[in-house]
Amino acid sequence: MSDVEQTAKEQLIAKAYNYWRSKGSTMTVVRKIICEIALEGKDSYDAETLLSRVRQVDRQISLSTVYRTLSNLVEANVLREFQGPADKKHYTVIHSEVDGRSHVVCQDCNQIFPLEDPCLALREGALARQQGFSTKNISLRMEASCDQLHEKGDCNRKQSSDN
Repeated sequence: MSDVEQTAKEQLIAKAYNYWRSKGSTMTVVRKIICEIALEGKDSYDAETLLSRVRQVDRQISLSTVYRTLSNLVEANVLREFQGPADKKHYTVIHSEVDGRSHVVCQDCNQIFPLEDPCLALREGALARQQGFSTKNISLRMEASCDQLHEKGDCNRKQSSDN
């Protein structure tokens, strides 16, 4: 992880800490473990995937604790929740106040492919402002079939992953 990525991660953890403090709660050891791991990568994940990752650090962490913490991190505007394959909730890190993050969910392999388009937030935000709205969150979820898989019978994007 680069210094810039580490600094961004620390800022998001501080944001989560401030959220819990504003609710009269604290950053417990378990919450800190979950935050650290939830904010590590650039890939999206579901709660069960996050649970398997956090249990490498602490085997006692429960799925319900992961779900509660994920919900808090979404409320704190640290993570974004979106519908992944089979309408299962997935999570991704919010990198800016108006994060223009999109996802393609492959119907063939159920993998999620992020599409980072900084222009999405600008375009959609401008349209919302024209209608008298202030944009808080922009997301786009596309379901698609892999052209390469259907044309050649194989896809070089398909990989075994824990998503």
